[in-house]
Amino acid sequence: MKDLELFDIRIALIKSFLNVNGYEGILLSRTDNFAMATGGKRNYIWKYTDLGANSLLVDKNGKVYYVGNNIEEPRIMEEELDEFPCKRISFLWFEDIPSNVVRKHFNIKDETKWVSDDGSLGNNVNNELAVIRALLTETELEKYKALGKLASEAMVATLREIKQGDTETDVSARLVYEGHKRGCLVPVSLIASDERIEKYRHPLPTEISLLSQKESKRIKNIVMVVGCFLKEGLVVSLTRFKQVGQVGEEIRDAFGRICAVDALVQEATVPGKTLGDVFEKCVEAYKQMGFPENEWHNHHQGGATGYAGRTCKGKPGETFPVLDTYYPSIVEKELGKHISFGTAFAWNPSAKGVKSEDTFVLYADGRKEIVTTTEEIAFLDLEKILKRSINIKKSAIYADR
Repeated sequence: MKDLELFDIRIALIKSFLNVNGYEGILLSRTDNFAMATGGKRNYIWKYTDLGANSLLVDKNGKVYYVGNNIEEPRIMEEELDEFPCKRISFLWFEDIPSNVVRKHFNIKDETKWVSDDGSLGNNVNNELAVIRALLTETELEKYKALGKLASEAMVATLREIKQGDTETDVSARLVYEGHKRGCLVPVSLIASDERIEKYRHPLPTEISLLSQKESKRIKNIVMVVGCFLKEGLVVSLTRFKQVGQVGEEIRDAFGRICAVDALVQEATVPGKTLGDVFEKCVEAYKQMGFPENEWHNHHQGGATGYAGRTCKGKPGETFPVLDTYYPSIVEKELGKHISFGTAFAWNPSAKGVKSEDTFVLYADGRKEIVTTTEEIAFLDLEKILKRSINIKKSAIYADR
């Protein structure tokens, strides 16, 4: 599928969203939604932010407009949107902002029929866009497989270099470097070693203060490496552990059990279910694998991904579909052809000192494929842990010895 064909499909999804909800148009300024609308194009300058440096306007008829200042316009139009039928609504960088120029250009008096993904024009409908943001064509699923391979390679290369005495910032720098070397941004690099793994679910690597000589934490026995890798708007997430010293049997046992929870949740992620349905299985899995009944309270459990780190997180009663069929049916009528849509997921169950996280794609026919498999690391025997057959492989703790 060529970029223009993918663009037409993504714009058809947005057009369907507008017409279903009775909106005249939508202003997209977030980096994830700009990528979603364009099949992976970039509108950011500051890399780690929700909002981009310019916007995209899509109206109910499927017309698309670049909306931005004169600084961004040349590169965006020549390197990102050059193949697409986009009109321009531009302004001098010091004169205005996208929402204001849209109001003027379309002479908008009543904003109840116009919306945005950041609240700058009409209502903020970013959360409502989640369903179409999660839908991925076969081309995008192939991109996911390629991105997963790059992320896995970057993770293994990072783990391979970790040694006793390294600092957490050493590991973070290596992870970011290995990602960038492969053309990926690494917006999330969480590193914890030894006792910090047990204390924090989102452990930023410890750093040396600018004005003090306090040293960054050094790794003694074990380190947890969490990475999110971003390329062409798609996000892959994975977590791995590296042993460089002594690790107690209780940690190994808990790690195996939390990986089993992850596998059970992956198994439950099937078309026709909601994320709430899957989440019920997640809660049951924690109990089944011997964790405290409310362990899932201590961290979100992940969920649907795609053009966002998590497009929608699983939680009790969540009605978000595992695989939506409503909008694909509208797009099929709009474009006059069948388009197969899948989606992607990254569940991340955790407990004290352990976590399991991989990204997998779900195809329209229900098939699943983990895209972050790290073949260089030994796999756990999940059949032994679960005492039944299971067609999912989970990496073990990577050890020097």
